[in-house]
Amino acid sequence: MKNIIYSFRSKAMLAASILCLSACTGDFDEINTNNNSPSTGTADLFLPHGIQSAVDIVSGGSLGMDIGEGFSQHWARIQYTDIDQYTVSSDVYTAGWQGFYIESLADYQRVYKIAEESGNTNYKAVAVILRSYVFSLLTDIYGDIPYTDALQGLEGQLLPTYDAQKDVYAGLIAELKTAGESIDVTNTTMPVAGDILFAGNMTKWKKFANSLSLKLLSRMLNKADAPIDVKAEINRILSDPTKYPVMTSVADNIQLNYTDVTNNQNPVNVNRKTRDDHRISATIVDKLAAMNDARLAIYANLPADGGTYKGVPNGLSSSDAAALGLTKTSKVGSYFVASTAPGVIMTYAELLFLKAEFAYNGVASAGTIADNYAAAITASFAQYKLDAPTAYITANALKSGADGYTQIMEQKWIALYGQGLEAWTEFRRTGIPALSPPVRNTNQNVIPTRLPYPGSEESLNIANFKVALTNQGGQNDMKMKLWFAK
Repeated sequence: MKNIIYSFRSKAMLAASILCLSACTGDFDEINTNNNSPSTGTADLFLPHGIQSAVDIVSGGSLGMDIGEGFSQHWARIQYTDIDQYTVSSDVYTAGWQGFYIESLADYQRVYKIAEESGNTNYKAVAVILRSYVFSLLTDIYGDIPYTDALQGLEGQLLPTYDAQKDVYAGLIAELKTAGESIDVTNTTMPVAGDILFAGNMTKWKKFANSLSLKLLSRMLNKADAPIDVKAEINRILSDPTKYPVMTSVADNIQLNYTDVTNNQNPVNVNRKTRDDHRISATIVDKLAAMNDARLAIYANLPADGGTYKGVPNGLSSSDAAALGLTKTSKVGSYFVASTAPGVIMTYAELLFLKAEFAYNGVASAGTIADNYAAAITASFAQYKLDAPTAYITANALKSGADGYTQIMEQKWIALYGQGLEAWTEFRRTGIPALSPPVRNTNQNVIPTRLPYPGSEESLNIANFKVALTNQGGQNDMKMKLWFAK
């Protein structure tokens, strides 16, 4: 009986709708137009979401707080410690992959196409720079990735091949060069609206392109099979600061300044409103305390119950971590969990450490090793409005040879606090500092070398997925070394 009634009602409604349609066709378009919703997207609608979605992933969520900060032993888990023991659920590595491709990169691709159609070369350059940044994150985290064939679903490319990591880096260097050179800082007829990163300051976008290029070139430094002349590219940038400007002060730090407004707050702050799962790692607390490093007071809070700074060892069992006491251990410093804490992409200190490393490797245009090293430490302190004590610089004066290189990378690891993914990448690339995996771990005593590709790649793009793993000579696990670390 119900089926008969529903059938009758459906037919009656269909007849009524046909009658209405025939009677209303004269003003159909007018009635069905939402005057409050644009019929076509503009670049300024996609750009803010594209920027924030990427920085949110890097700064917050498990990818930022557990993989980056945890695997680099900047933070540690005091509750729900499985991920600190390297038991990583598929949700974590799937969220990163899909977030970057489906959210951030898709937005940049829309901006790119709109800019291309409108002839706005500045907007187009911004899209390429941001796209390059996110592609670099993907390859740093996963290894070989869809790059050349990516973002072409609307053109019918639904099964993208994977590019080798070295080719991704080389491609990004070329794209960043073209993008930076195409920017016209004087052309006010090509504004970049919706720019929540630099407020349309195109000089800063040029600095972003070139500074990011130097970071990617460091991944390729001294690699015999690098597809480009790495030192020549470094010299191209550092020898011509007028054409290829880079960051020159802490004021140039590339970061998203969050606001204390719902949906625009730092994601770590949002997490802390309902969670309390992290503490500063004992690894970095012990290091900074031994060096009498004033940054410890910024990186960590004193325990609520009083006493000196107390970090939590990584990878404890949940019961052992809980036994240390939530109020007896040091939380991550208030600076990093504030609603307006910046989401950092790259800092001036980081650039100076790169220049110190380049100088160590014989790149004359990078300047002197010792000067860059000391300036990098000073910039790291200045980032938090601290003066680097002369006594500290003296006590940590650069040594010669390999010992000096170790100092550069150890100080860089300290300075990268709050940039966990980059700290993890630099550890995997250099092996410095000499971190040890937790005694309790599920990755065969190996600090994870990458994250696995998500299951969606195996089920939807299996042929290319298998080729990528074969080309890298490993399994889809967290022990396969990436090209930059071999």
